[in-house]
Amino acid sequence: MVDILESFHAPRADVAVISPDPTTLHLLAGRPIRRIAADPAVSTLAEHGVALGPNDLILVTEYEEPALRAILANLRSQNPASVCLVFTPLGVRELTKEFPEFLIRSDRLLYRTEMRDLIRRTGSQQKVNAVRRIVREAGRAVVLIWGNPDPDALASAFALRELLVPDCPDFTISYLGEFGRPENLAMVNMLKIPTVKHTPALISPGTATITVDAQPSFFSVTGAVSFDVIIDHHPATVLGPHRFADVRPRYGSTSTILTEYYRDSAVRMPRRVATALYYGLKVDTANLTRNVSDADVIAFRFLHPRADANLIRTIELSQLPLSTLDFFQIAIANKKIAGDTAFAYVGMVENPDICVHIADFFIKLSGISWAVVACRTPEKVVVVFRSDGFRKHAGKVAEGVFIDYGTAGGHRTMARAELPQERLKGEAPEMSDVAIENWLLSKLSTRLKGLGKFLGTHTATKVR
Repeated sequence: MVDILESFHAPRADVAVISPDPTTLHLLAGRPIRRIAADPAVSTLAEHGVALGPNDLILVTEYEEPALRAILANLRSQNPASVCLVFTPLGVRELTKEFPEFLIRSDRLLYRTEMRDLIRRTGSQQKVNAVRRIVREAGRAVVLIWGNPDPDALASAFALRELLVPDCPDFTISYLGEFGRPENLAMVNMLKIPTVKHTPALISPGTATITVDAQPSFFSVTGAVSFDVIIDHHPATVLGPHRFADVRPRYGSTSTILTEYYRDSAVRMPRRVATALYYGLKVDTANLTRNVSDADVIAFRFLHPRADANLIRTIELSQLPLSTLDFFQIAIANKKIAGDTAFAYVGMVENPDICVHIADFFIKLSGISWAVVACRTPEKVVVVFRSDGFRKHAGKVAEGVFIDYGTAGGHRTMARAELPQERLKGEAPEMSDVAIENWLLSKLSTRLKGLGKFLGTHTATKVR
């Protein structure tokens, strides 16, 4: 009772305690609290000179059921204007039905919530310590980013590096793909994130190998890579041999995981790291509108006051090249609409990320709940998926259609497949745009009904 009272007590508040227990009243001696020795089950507030209004609070705590029912029945008969809050471990559901005018909460639930939070914090500390031991023992660490670096992967790699550099100064962030999107390159330049193009020579014997925002199966096209540390938020796949893995598919971003590492380990987060994590979380969850968990919201609130809003705005305003409009022209001219599905194949591109911008545009169209945009480079065919997420899972569709031809997977609302052209030669008659588009339509029509009617209807549109 004393602990609960003190947690609610505001300075200069007028507080009165009614209790028949002398021990409880004695514990309150010396505090600016009015102590009333009486039984609240039979006495009234008025007879003790306690006048309460609608802005006051009545707090009841009792662990014996007969006594609690008597107190609540007595309070009900007095019809107080104040809110009555009841803390008890007894049958909350039954008491709420019997006394619906009172707010009845289980103090056990409060303790359980607090315990869960403490356990989570302890778990984060254990995870950080485990990764620290791995990199400290190795003396050298490399974070390998799969594919073209995106904000979530860059932010997570940067945050992990800054977290672990005191334990392992020789810490490298490397990437496999290219910086095709101007805003991602702007992020690296403005936040001074040290990155290098990956080469096999970076991973010497004994190097601690790490991947963030990815899993070992994502790297199958580029050859098997064994990782010591795996930190990711995508649906779990076969992780293979590893020393540490933290995979949380319910989280909207890997940046959220790294935010918890800092917050729960009581490590000061540099402003550049907070800005990177904030931007990574914003992008991967589309400003908290897709694949969002409670943890993402908590991380967003933690990062928001710590991030540099001006830098974020500058990064977000990084312009796309004018050539983007040419590929939008091709996609719109070649679009194929089947029911609620929009498909477009845009042919040869220098940067496959153009498909992301087009797919994001198509999914916003009225009546469209599936958007699939594909292209090719000299080495591979790339397919980008978007869905509205309502009884749909883009990642499962991408994996179900294309996993046998390369890498494929993703989330409920967004997914991607990358298919080496060598893997397609056995099925597509030739590596022409017409043949590739027809092959894609035939495969996609097994999961997205209606696209099959467009087989053989390719109309090439050139960039002017």
